Amino acid sequence: MDISMFTGFAGRINRQKWWLGTIALLVVILILYFILSSLLIGGFDPMAPDAMSSMMRNMAIMQIIVLAIICYPVTALMKKRLNDRDRPDWMVYLFWAPTIVGILINLLGLGYTTADVGGIMMPQASWLSMLVGLISLAVGIWALVELGFLKGTDGPNQHGPDPLAGA
Repeated sequence: MDISMFTGFAGRINRQKWWLGTIALLVVILILYFILSSLLIGGFDPMAPDAMSSMMRNMAIMQIIVLAIICYPVTALMKKRLNDRDRPDWMVYLFWAPTIVGILINLLGLGYTTADVGGIMMPQASWLSMLVGLISLAVGIWALVELGFLKGTDGPNQHGPDPLAGA
């Protein structure tokens, strides 16, 4: 795997490289979540007062840490794929927006409510969280189709030569 697809915003990559890079980043994300959850949520006691809000806040902190680590390589991968499709730069921000909004909502404690289930306070998604989730789903499907399934521009474009020209 060519590491340069994670380290800059110029140039083009084809669908195959995008999928390989995406799978590699998903593995990294899963490992990061496993490590961070054992550090931040490891000793969770559901009977403790204010336990649920503490856990939800820790989960939002985990998301921010993971986002800070993977933001650049994900954006580079996304941008190079959009370059291959000759799409505008603002689409990167559009594809990131639901993720950022969702994390901020959870960090502020607006993404969930709690309900007593057999003496244990359990989180339930708030209407705001569900709305952001639906928007995120729609934008995510659009991004998946745009980046992972649609063919790039044939021949050279303003971002460089066709990555499939040599294949």
